[in-house]
Amino acid sequence: MKKEKTSIFILIIIFVVLISILFISQKPKNMTKQMYDNIYEKTKYTFSMLEENEEIKYNLKIAKNEGQMCIDTTSNDERTSTLVKDGLAYYIMHANKEYYLYDSNEIDADILGNELDVVKNEKYKSGYETINDKKYYYEEYEGIVTFILLTNYNEESSIKTRFYYDNGKIAYIKTFIDDTEELIKIDFTDDVDEGLFDIPKDYAELENE
Repeated sequence: MKKEKTSIFILIIIFVVLISILFISQKPKNMTKQMYDNIYEKTKYTFSMLEENEEIKYNLKIAKNEGQMCIDTTSNDERTSTLVKDGLAYYIMHANKEYYLYDSNEIDADILGNELDVVKNEKYKSGYETINDKKYYYEEYEGIVTFILLTNYNEESSIKTRFYYDNGKIAYIKTFIDDTEELIKIDFTDDVDEGLFDIPKDYAELENE
């Protein structure tokens, strides 16, 4: 009887080990690097970031359309856009129907690609975390500040960022800034709003000082 129990115990251990090996082998890898590569390969995309709290609703869209770039920001009801196309850059204030015109070399519109460049060679930690009652796989990197939208920080701040994935698609980004957390809902799609790249005819150009 004792021998039978020992055999069953050994079989259970072998089963658990096999399941663990299978789980580890199926664990996603380099999802953030794949997303970075995807950003550079695509000629059209919209990367939307939404953060909300009791005081503010902040929506940031970074859109690419055949070489043109647009950073569109809405903070509650205030909307501004930075548009780069045809060698020119426009800073647009939609509420006033006005814009400033610059040389495109003065504006870095590809903030997403440039900031995520660090993931190519940096090591990361991975794991699983539940957000809004759903479990997500994440990859965690040190020192990425691109996704800090509302929190103040400085060079001495401790910063780490987690990228959360749902079936291979980016879903959330959480940045830890010292003792503060920012959670951003993400939507990364091939769809582009063509209107983001047009300046309405009734908008007035302002003189740069």
